[in-house]
Order: sequence, then C-alpha cells, then structure tokens
Amino acid sequence: MNLAKLKIYLILFLLSVSGSVSFIVGYFHLGINPSYVYLAMEAIMLFTAFLSFNLRNSSQLILMIILFVFVCILSFYVNRHELGLLYFVNGLRDFLPYLLFPVIFLNIFQSPAFRSLPKTMEIFLYFFLIFQIPAAFLQFFESGAGDEVGGTLGSGGSGMLTFTIYLSTYYLMIRDFDHRKYLKSLWKRSYLLLFWIPTFINETKISFLMIILFFILLAPLKLSSVFKVTFIAALIIPVLLLFNNFYSQVTGKDFFTDIFKKEYLEEYLLGNDNVDLSGNMDVPRLMKIRLALELQKGDRFIFGNGIGQFKGGSVLALTSFSTRYNWLLAGSVPMSFFVFIQTGLAGYIVFVLIWLSLFKRAWRNKPFIYAKNFSLFCTISFVIIQFYNDSLRALFFCGMLMYFMAFAASWDNEKKPQLT
Repeated sequence: MNLAKLKIYLILFLLSVSGSVSFIVGYFHLGINPSYVYLAMEAIMLFTAFLSFNLRNSSQLILMIILFVFVCILSFYVNRHELGLLYFVNGLRDFLPYLLFPVIFLNIFQSPAFRSLPKTMEIFLYFFLIFQIPAAFLQFFESGAGDEVGGTLGSGGSGMLTFTIYLSTYYLMIRDFDHRKYLKSLWKRSYLLLFWIPTFINETKISFLMIILFFILLAPLKLSSVFKVTFIAALIIPVLLLFNNFYSQVTGKDFFTDIFKKEYLEEYLLGNDNVDLSGNMDVPRLMKIRLALELQKGDRFIFGNGIGQFKGGSVLALTSFSTRYNWLLAGSVPMSFFVFIQTGLAGYIVFVLIWLSLFKRAWRNKPFIYAKNFSLFCTISFVIIQFYNDSLRALFFCGMLMYFMAFAASWDNEKKPQLT
C-alpha cells in the first residue's frame, strides 16, 4: 500500500467515526464520553498531516497557517497570567481541522493516487446521505423539529447537517453534469434531491438559500448564462413551494409569511428589549458579535483572550474569562465570534486569509468547469457560518468542507490533478 492510499483510508476512517459517534453515543445511551473518541480522531489527523506537508505550490497557504499559529502563541503570551499552557494546547484542538485538512487533501490530490480520493469520497457520501434519513426521522419522532434533528451528527447538529447535505448533493451532481443539457442532466440525477428530506424536518432556515444556490450554480458563471439562470429561477419556484409546504406542516410556521417578517428576523438575529443577559437564555447571534466588539479592549482587541475559552467544564475547569462571561459564550456561537473572542482581530484576519488562499486557488483552476461555482458555493457557506454557528471547529464538517474546496482547486474535466 502506498502512502497516499494509506492517508485516504485514514481520512475515511476519521470522517466515518467523527460523523457518527455523537449520534451513536447519544441515541443509544452508551455512557461513553465522545470527547475521548474525538481526541483519538485528532491524533489520526495529526499523524496524517505530518505525512502531508510536502506540498507543491502552496507556500502562501502554509505561510498563513504558520502565521495563525504564531498569532495564537502571541495571544497566549498576552493572556499568560490568566491562561495556563494546558488550556492553550486544549484550545488549539478546535482549530486543527481548519488548519490541517487543506494540507492533507491538497497533498493527496498532488499524489499518484489522486484518482482514488474522489471515488472513495463519492461512495462515502452516498452511504452518509442514506443514513441521514432514518437517523433524522428517529430524532424528529423523539424530539420534534429543531436542533435535535442533526442526523448522525447528533443532537444540536442540524445546521452542520443542512450545510453538509446541500454541498454533498451538489458535489455528487456536478460529478456528471452537462450544463448544456441542464434539464436532462438534472433529471438523470434527480434522485439526489431525496437526500434533502432531513433538511425539511430539522427547521434549519438556511435551507431556503441553499436550495436557490444549488440550482443557480449548476449553470456556468458567465454573462451568456443569464437566460439560463432566469429559466432556472422559474424552475426553483415549485421546489421552494414544496419545501415551504413541508416546513409549514413540520414546524407550524409558514416560511414565506412568518420567517421573512422583518420583526422575526430582527428578534432572531439581534434580540429585543427583553433579552436576558444573566445567563438564562441564549444571547442572539449578532448581539454576541456586537458585545464582543465592545468587550475586547486594548491588546485583547488585537490578540483576543487566548484560545481555550470554549473548552473546559468536563475534564478541565473553565478558564477565568469563560467563567465570568459564560452567559455570553454559551449557546449559539457564530464562527466569527468564536475566533475573535480567542485570537482577536489579528487572528480573525489570518483565519479568513487562509480561506481566501484556498478560494483563490480554486477560482484559478480553469480546467475544471465547476471550480468557480463549487468554490463560490462553499465560500457563501463559509460567510454564512461566520454569523450562524461554529461548525468549522467540528472535525467532520470542517473535513468535508475542506475536501470540497481542495477538490474544486485540484480537479479538472479530464480527471487529472491541477498542480499549478
């Protein structure tokens, strides 16, 4: 077995376990602490990454990764009197998937075994998507519509599940899609749309936008596609109506008339005058970002409060900062808030630059006709996540998103790797 194939098998094992352990342990009440399983998976990821740093034409990406780690170290130094080394090491685990998965996948795409990775991932994704349907219905019948319907990603994983389903079905669709025969190609793989069912019963509001992006980005990004996009827009209408019907029956809310109300959106994102800041309720997402900007002063605005603020509470105690501000850190956590609180403005800028480095690489991959479309779909998801949840710290979801970006940056229509 060559080294590249070994890495593929390790990644497949890592994704399989991290994408199901929360559901298995939670639903069947096994009494196992999933944290220890994730720790073992992180060890496998570190080992795989150690074998993958001989990247070609990736100096900018590697530089950004090193720079981010350097900012984390500076942040630790600034907060050294309040943050122990153990918290720093434990907190770094949250960023490892984001830092290491791009290196691993790009390295495999530069190896002689590059053809094996998409084939393996395609099979894996079909199994993953199939298992989500019964898992989601089990959770729905037990808990009703809501965050608990996270499929095999477990209770609370509904947002990650929704992003994963739409990006995965798009990936499988474009593997064999002729945009010149849009309807015929869509019909040929229309069975993929059945995998959207879990997103209709988990009350994830972002599904509406993901459906629109899915169909529009199947058309090439060029001026001559304006007519085709107009046609697609008309095609989307019955799909959205079907989604709204499911959503209304499951949640009791009409997506178009209730969810899109200005009052609802303002309360959902910003809260209202009755928001409880004592820790008894989840502070709305955008209010958290606003409070973080007001809270961070001086050096902490630049370098944050140090990584490890969202760890602890089980094996380790909470940090002094997270103990004082647990009312703010608990509950829904937008990714921008998660990074900014810990690494400040400097860390967040580098965090975004790492993504932009991948996006630029994919955008320039001209031999792959869907490189721009797919990387744009992933980037829009990345932007939404900055204000929505902290799913980029999750091993499985971050691994999948980074695979999609590496695929967009490395593949072409002739199934050859793009090394430049």
